[in-house]
Amino acid sequence: MRPLKDSELFALRWFAARVDELQRDSLLKDLQHASAREIRDDQLLIEFDLAGYSRPESAARRAMPIDAAVLDADGALLNVALSTDENGRLLDLEVLRFDEKPVAGPDWSTLRLRRPGEVLRLNEVSSPVRVESRSARSAVRRLWARWLG
Repeated sequence: MRPLKDSELFALRWFAARVDELQRDSLLKDLQHASAREIRDDQLLIEFDLAGYSRPESAARRAMPIDAAVLDADGALLNVALSTDENGRLLDLEVLRFDEKPVAGPDWSTLRLRRPGEVLRLNEVSSPVRVESRSARSAVRRLWARWLG
């Protein structure tokens, strides 16, 4: 684990500004005790550890109801989701890319709400549901599990 980067603090505060007061206060308090670990396959997952807090044994994740997007270093549109554990405590920040390239490096200054009806196209415009890469398929499965669960 390592201290949070300024870019991660920016992203977490951005999410906190878009939730109700109780959840915002909890997230901002968690930032004071958080450390991070990056997990990169073709996607990016930043897991958070909170000093002095023992996570529940269940692996329940709760995605915050905020549809966010950010641009990757090469200009590709990425999906961003912040999740908490079953107690509402900061858990992880997931950045998903829906083409065959790996996440290079989100430009957090471009973080924004996704527009109503905006679709993150998979692979090509003519076939928005065609998924060939293993990482994109796993990203789609994670998103569906989050939205349905």
